[in-house]
Amino acid sequence: MVLRRSSSYPPSPKMEGPAKKKQRIENEDDENGEVSEIEKLQSSLLAHCLCNVSESSLRKPFTSTGGLGNDREFRSTVLSEWESDKCLEFLSVLQLLFDVAIKQNTRGLMCGRIADVCKALARNEHHIVDQIIDLSCTNNKFISFAASRALASFFIIAKEGVESTWLERLTQSLVNTNSPTQMLFTLDVLKRIVEHRDSDIHPLEDSESSNPPTGCNVITISDPESLDSTPVKAMCVKALESKWTVLVTKFDAILGSYTPQHESAVITFLNLWESIISVKANLSVIDTKLFYSQLDNLVMLLNANVPGIIWRHLIGLFNEVLCYGSTLSLQGILPEEPCLLAHVVVRAVKDWRLLDSLPYRHGSGRFGGGSGDGDHPLLQKVVLLVLKSVAVTMRETRSDSSSDSSLASDTEDLDADMVIIERSIRGVLRQLDQCVKQLMPFHPEMPLSQWVVRMFNDQDDFLIEGMVCCLDVANGLFYRGPPQNTDLANMLSPTLTFVQFIKAVSNHHEVLLDFLISNETCFLLYLLKFLKYIKRSWPEFVSCCGRDLNNTMAVLINLKQAIDRMVSKDLFPYNIIPVLRLLEKCESLYLGDIDN
Repeated sequence: MVLRRSSSYPPSPKMEGPAKKKQRIENEDDENGEVSEIEKLQSSLLAHCLCNVSESSLRKPFTSTGGLGNDREFRSTVLSEWESDKCLEFLSVLQLLFDVAIKQNTRGLMCGRIADVCKALARNEHHIVDQIIDLSCTNNKFISFAASRALASFFIIAKEGVESTWLERLTQSLVNTNSPTQMLFTLDVLKRIVEHRDSDIHPLEDSESSNPPTGCNVITISDPESLDSTPVKAMCVKALESKWTVLVTKFDAILGSYTPQHESAVITFLNLWESIISVKANLSVIDTKLFYSQLDNLVMLLNANVPGIIWRHLIGLFNEVLCYGSTLSLQGILPEEPCLLAHVVVRAVKDWRLLDSLPYRHGSGRFGGGSGDGDHPLLQKVVLLVLKSVAVTMRETRSDSSSDSSLASDTEDLDADMVIIERSIRGVLRQLDQCVKQLMPFHPEMPLSQWVVRMFNDQDDFLIEGMVCCLDVANGLFYRGPPQNTDLANMLSPTLTFVQFIKAVSNHHEVLLDFLISNETCFLLYLLKFLKYIKRSWPEFVSCCGRDLNNTMAVLINLKQAIDRMVSKDLFPYNIIPVLRLLEKCESLYLGDIDN
């Protein structure tokens, strides 16, 4: 299919003679017809099929004729010169076309005519894609928004048809402009591509809702690579690499002198950064290594003058880098970049009193002077970040000690090293404890090991990852047994945390089973580590549980029996035997105490 457009517009009325007037009326009819054809195209796309649209009608929205007299000629249209309403209508239809194509491609059944139109646009014979990119300079926010969405959807469906020159133009525009508003266009395009999920279907969406209707000339998509948007994501990331250092420097300056009109651009930039390094993006470590640098400078930008919404996105970015439960806690040697970020966060809390600047409530001052409940999601993210930073620092120290044969063999040096680490960690956690108790209605005597469960009672992923962090820090510090400092022992007690967790789920072992089966949290990792801790420190576990021992063990024994039943029927989704064996060992220790 050949797509053509014209930039002809009716001549000015003051220049009209009879022939000109006749031509103007004909052109107006053409324009009225074009609107009608766009509406027809939109209606057909809403029905997920273009087979009932004739070739001439299908070409009409992308083609208009003009010229003088009887000598008609085709001319390339410049979208940036169109009237706003007409441009928005055209961009909306384009986005609808691409979105329908993406959903049909994901489900493996595409309307053949929709596929043909997408391929024709991907060939860019009439530079429609370039013209959409040109709209990045428009001052019309509505057009800019519609164009960025349409362009992102086009890149996702075009995949291998995406030209590197398009991405180069987009990323170079980030370097060429100092306007955050103009940067927003490209940042939004790249963010939408990197965040795209190939099998992302909303739970409330009918699985057949985008399928072509009966009678459509359907194309079956059997190539699994056609469902994978990873290559185009990698292309976007690659195009950003050479511009990244300059871009980060620009946004450092924007954040350093932040004003409200920069909010959208800053948030989109931070979201893009977080999406690039997210494990959900499915990008290789090699492709994203550069994007783990320069993060420590951002910690310095957190102050009372930065609004809570920017804090939340910055802290979210840091938490993504310190992906402890899913990645760092499983690695023998930790990468340099997350460790550096963790060090800066620990120092910022301990020495620079970062938590004093937390904009928990509206207004200025230490925690703001406003009324209301405060920014609880921000507080949750900050607490998790501090716990992750402490855990990474501890894990890095222990890893360095065990890998250094001279240090590992010298017990005195190792102990001296851990004394310094313990002092630093105690100072950080004490400040965190004081901050949380000033903002949350927790009892002054409730240790961190207990309130951490209450803090994350509505965020399962935060809760389990926070529990893993506390457990790893405790294991790292108490490698020779419980510390003499009882405050620190209570602050990080793995048993107190688990008992509080059991109470939070009302002693229902089914909740623990659901956590094990689901892949939404790192509960399997946590339970493995905690059961090993119980096995190794049974007397301490019994003593710390106190009157809660029987209830706690009843939950674990019931969990063991439930897992056993599922395993016997081959219903468990993965090998759960290591957990089962540890549960059996803990039950044996418990029954042995009862018998004695």
